[in-house]
Amino acid sequence: MGENVHKSVPTPRQPGTPPPGYRYLDFLGGPSHLVDEGTCRGCFMNQAESRLPDILAPVYDDGTVTVRQDAEWAVPGFMVVGIRPHIGALDEMDLALAERIGRITHFVRRAMRERLGLAAVQTYQEEKLDRPHFHVWMLPLWPDTMAAHSINPRIYESNIARYLTLFTLESHEAAIRRCTDEVRDFLTRTPELQVGASA
Repeated sequence: MGENVHKSVPTPRQPGTPPPGYRYLDFLGGPSHLVDEGTCRGCFMNQAESRLPDILAPVYDDGTVTVRQDAEWAVPGFMVVGIRPHIGALDEMDLALAERIGRITHFVRRAMRERLGLAAVQTYQEEKLDRPHFHVWMLPLWPDTMAAHSINPRIYESNIARYLTLFTLESHEAAIRRCTDEVRDFLTRTPELQVGASA
């Protein structure tokens, strides 16, 4: 997948259809990138980090597992636990990596509770059929926004997709940066996540 990363072309947000054989990758606070249609978003983000907006800088990175603000949705504190290797599903990785992801996800959730005051977070892991790259979404359920817009987060009767659209970078950038700073500080101060910490 790495060979496609260098062929990306940053462009202003495109309302139209990409040329045949290409697609646009959109990123929060930055230009779209026109890439070969086979380019995996996870691999692009890992290999072209210098071209991503600074708001997407990892809050945690141990060289294999990263945690950062979601790349597209402007929900403050919307953390994504991702991996650098191109692995599509949990059962395709070795057990040590799966356990490390569980440990890191545990502490991200603690940071969201203790630093961001979040009583509820929805955690998703989907296996894409097209260009899979393992990641775990940790979506904060901000109670005031949910109440103001009658958002029901229950999976089988949810309007959570609408919830995602209620946040814009223009209105929420300061909150996003505050949340990332808080989560970064918490994870940096967590001894169990430091290099060399025993499992």
